[in-house]
Amino acid sequence: MEKKHHLTSINRYLFITISLFSCNQNNIDTSITETNKDCAGVEAGNNICGCTDSTAINFNAVATADDGTCVFLGCTDPESINYDSLATIDDGNCLGQEEIAEGYTYFWNDEFNGDSLDRRFWNIDVWWPGYVNNESQSYTEKEENISVQNGKLFIMALKENPFDPNNPAYSSGRINTKDKVELQYGRWEVRAKLPNGVGTWPAIWMLNSNIDSIGWPDCGEIDIMEHVGYDPNRVFFSIHTADNFGDVHGTNQQGVYMMEGIENDYHIYSVEWDSTYIRGFVDEFLYFNIDKTENSSFNQWPFDSPFFLIINLAIGGNWGGVEGIDNSIFPASFIIDYARIFKKEHR
Repeated sequence: MEKKHHLTSINRYLFITISLFSCNQNNIDTSITETNKDCAGVEAGNNICGCTDSTAINFNAVATADDGTCVFLGCTDPESINYDSLATIDDGNCLGQEEIAEGYTYFWNDEFNGDSLDRRFWNIDVWWPGYVNNESQSYTEKEENISVQNGKLFIMALKENPFDPNNPAYSSGRINTKDKVELQYGRWEVRAKLPNGVGTWPAIWMLNSNIDSIGWPDCGEIDIMEHVGYDPNRVFFSIHTADNFGDVHGTNQQGVYMMEGIENDYHIYSVEWDSTYIRGFVDEFLYFNIDKTENSSFNQWPFDSPFFLIINLAIGGNWGGVEGIDNSIFPASFIIDYARIFKKEHR
């Protein structure tokens, strides 16, 4: 898929934006005059001038008077479905109407067209080996593990350098949208290319936003895609509840999709989720479908709350490490083309 509106660096765009604004001398002069009434006199008013809008990328938390310099990222194409009239710099996330599934409306997306992970949307987990699932890697915020290049997000699993095969150590990346991008129900989709090699365990999944208050597994979990390198031609869609969690293989809480060479190409992994059902897809092929039973308890169906998105690449662990770790596979790359969320259209 061809990428549009690629960003180079914010500094470059700031220069372009300032240059364009300078062409309209009347507007800029008026803005400065109006602003200086509040900001000019540090002695007079003890004002600290700066951008006072917390949604701007140059928000100044200590500013007491706005100086008119706020800069906003967003889609600047008026023909796009996610056009942002307040945006001053295009963030590379413009979408056309044809990219929305029928029956849904736009909510959020990240096309990874910047030059680094967009922290407006994403958190980075920093954890030590074994923190979850007996995984062998540490999760870091280093650019070597999490980077954005050429319109793609790269989550890279690496061997530590120097590497000791008698005491192996690895690093990788894990990101989430907790408290930043959350939604109850909708269609969530991620286009990605899986890593290959024994020991890899990539996942695209969701957790209930109330996890901090009630914990896991009570909060519920939806796994849009899991894959383990020793089983290269299959991906899995699963749900976890307080009543049934962990290994749900062979139950109605897991679907299995088989495709020879699935690791070799990009595929769209998605979920459609509503108050009465959860459905899992690969490239629009439905392979998981569960309906909410009548009078379900929260322990059976904890899915009527906002959830957030998680993307990670584990090495080893309870599932990924069943057949060990092949140390010849590194670096291993989990490559994400885009992540998109759409709301159900109400008619």
